[in-house]
Amino acid sequence: MTNEQRIAAARIISDMIKADNIIEESEIRDMKELMSKYALTSDHMSEARKIKFSDAVNSLQELSHTKRKEFFDSVYHLAMSDNVCVPREALLLIALQYCLVEFDRLDADGRKLPKPYLISCLSGEATMSDMYMVYLESSYNEQYNKDICRDFELLVTQSRLNGFNFIYIPKMVEEFKAMNREYVLNVISYMAPNLKEDVIQGVYDRLCRMTTVEFFHNVLYEKLKVQALHDAPPSLLINIGTSVVPYCAADGSVQYYTEFLCIPLHNSMMDMVREILHFYKTKVNIRTINITDNEGQFKYFGFYKALFDFLIAPPPVEPDLIFLGQDIKKRNKYHIALRYANGQEKKIYLTPNRYNLYYDIVRSTYNTPLKGLAVAKVDKTSVSHLKTDIRNEMFDVAFVNQYIPERNGNIYSILLDRKKVFVRQYDHPNNTFEDIPITKM
Repeated sequence: MTNEQRIAAARIISDMIKADNIIEESEIRDMKELMSKYALTSDHMSEARKIKFSDAVNSLQELSHTKRKEFFDSVYHLAMSDNVCVPREALLLIALQYCLVEFDRLDADGRKLPKPYLISCLSGEATMSDMYMVYLESSYNEQYNKDICRDFELLVTQSRLNGFNFIYIPKMVEEFKAMNREYVLNVISYMAPNLKEDVIQGVYDRLCRMTTVEFFHNVLYEKLKVQALHDAPPSLLINIGTSVVPYCAADGSVQYYTEFLCIPLHNSMMDMVREILHFYKTKVNIRTINITDNEGQFKYFGFYKALFDFLIAPPPVEPDLIFLGQDIKKRNKYHIALRYANGQEKKIYLTPNRYNLYYDIVRSTYNTPLKGLAVAKVDKTSVSHLKTDIRNEMFDVAFVNQYIPERNGNIYSILLDRKKVFVRQYDHPNNTFEDIPITKM
């Protein structure tokens, strides 16, 4: 394992131990054995607090399948140290199974199907706390929607018997539209008393018009900035819990991320749900079953609360990223700046090597056909240090992962909107400068 992968392993091990909110003596014993097995130090455990579970899984995907399977078996053994597997542990195991262990699936022509992946969004401490699955699509798929409508009651019933809520956006919208209009408007006004009447009306209208495609583009992708493909195929989105970054911190900013497993569908929705539930049932010992459903009531919990909160809350502000070049006063340091809407700038210093690597990755993301910098041109150690520098310096930035280079297949790239990236050019004789869009460099 590389240093980055050891940090990732440490995060996954820590999350599994903390998943049931009880740290058993047997778990500590097994953790120490795993630390010895994978050469994990206290520094690795400390650095692991600065990354999310999804980041950790993504890092370990570069290992061979044999090593990934070996790690999964070790973590599963850790989860069963106390002979009890609670729902949170089972959800983490599901994510590891689909992202690390499962072999590539092929279509009828022998071509690889899209792989499951993890995504996350910045959220409150308990914004999305229940267990649910959501049908997701970036463009309307007639066959899947038809099949889900046909099997909807069975999907809901089977999911609930295992502690999950199955969410299909069109059915949820039907619930809102069937409620008394004034009742819903009054609830929105009560929950968001700072909103003006026309804004409240707008929230109601969006609730009643929401489609799965609109949810994907306007809420999940654009507003929450999750690391999902913009043209994602029909998929099943599963809430696997919340990552706290950093956790156990004595000071500093603490951020909460709701994380999801996204599984592109390769067969019917019913088959996929049954596959997930079977894996879950074979692992979990304790389940919470909730099969009540009171029609005509405005639900303010779980997915319903999350969607409502997202519709009424202003989106977090993301600062512009500006490459400043060499600092005149510090010849051995290069710097970048984060520029906020009020004009305030925060400067971040990097070594020349890491600055040049960051610039090359960002420029290649927007200005080359590959839409990123080829892996062959990137030193893994350097990019690992660069990612650590960015996380440490941008701890208070919303959606910091938009600024961090990540490997995507054979390239490294970033996800930040191209309109927010600039290069500063100076006119020293006149003591002026101009920020040039990265796309013009």
